[in-house]
Amino acid sequence: MGAGLAGTTAAAVLRRQGWRIILVDPSPTFPAVFKAEKIEPDQVALLRKFELLGLLLPHAGSIREVRAYYNGRFFGTSSTEQYGIYYGDMVNVLRAHLPSTVQFMPKRVVQIKNSADLQRVRLDDGQELTCRLVVLACGLNDTIPSSLGLKRSYIQKQQSVALAFNIARADASSFDFDSITYYSVSPRLGIDYLTLFPVSRSMRANLFAFPGENDRWVRKFIQDPMRGIQNCFPELQRVIGKVEITSKVENALVHLYHTEGEPPPGVAVIGDACANVCPSTGMGLTKIFTDVDVLSSRCVHSWFETAGMGIEKIASFFNHPDKRAVDSRALENAFYRRQASIGRSLRWRIHRAQLHISMRFKKPSVIASDRF
Repeated sequence: MGAGLAGTTAAAVLRRQGWRIILVDPSPTFPAVFKAEKIEPDQVALLRKFELLGLLLPHAGSIREVRAYYNGRFFGTSSTEQYGIYYGDMVNVLRAHLPSTVQFMPKRVVQIKNSADLQRVRLDDGQELTCRLVVLACGLNDTIPSSLGLKRSYIQKQQSVALAFNIARADASSFDFDSITYYSVSPRLGIDYLTLFPVSRSMRANLFAFPGENDRWVRKFIQDPMRGIQNCFPELQRVIGKVEITSKVENALVHLYHTEGEPPPGVAVIGDACANVCPSTGMGLTKIFTDVDVLSSRCVHSWFETAGMGIEKIASFFNHPDKRAVDSRALENAFYRRQASIGRSLRWRIHRAQLHISMRFKKPSVIASDRF
């Protein structure tokens, strides 16, 4: 249930393993939405394992080197394998290349009657589907999870804000870099970093921040992004040249949450339906692909070897050490990035000062990763 990235990837991988798959989603084509737009190295590795990476490469911008800057000062480069691609493009490409034996139904699920043996899924046209296992990948929609006794619990409301837009050189020349990570000067605005990378023949900008409730700079940035760039990153023009904004500014307010409750028999909840990830960590796709990997390679085969689909089987997915490790790391990174950006305690003020001093005065070097 749900043909976003989690559901579509799971359908592709599980069908290749020989399972009969029905994929249900009300949208025949996935809409354009602002979500994860960069595939990180660990995510590249999982897509290769799934044999899906090659499908995406013709639609993605390649990143082989990331340059890091702080307040206009260059302090390091990292070699990498990343790709920039719009989330909607990623989903629609994978949908288009699903095995022909995956039955796609453009319907809406209105009810799941689950049990330890057989699951009954009722669609909005009255049709009922039966199966042994439902993979619930309904994203932010919590209607069906609630009906199964699951509860969405908020860990941090207004965790972060993400902004995205396209830029181009004012003189129409090409940029002389693959990607840049540019760190904020002051914690006053709560900005973490700005990242620039190629997407679909354009240079994409993603800005991640942790603004306070009464901060108005985000609204002003959306209304006048050129002035916003100048105010937030006064030395950026010296690094990349004079630029123009060539698209609207998209934005997303992120509330950090996870789903609580006893694992429902016969239903495995994956991706954002299970928990979301702060986008500043770059781990959103890591969580999705790890959920798919654990479900497909560690769970489903053994589940179907014996009768039933009870709580103990479903719990083995939620409690699998690989899944729990990624979920925990994503949450820890979310807390760290927020506190490192806006934490007001003495500990975090000192830590932030140490980071800024390191970036301001360290000798430029090759660094292992662009995730500082």
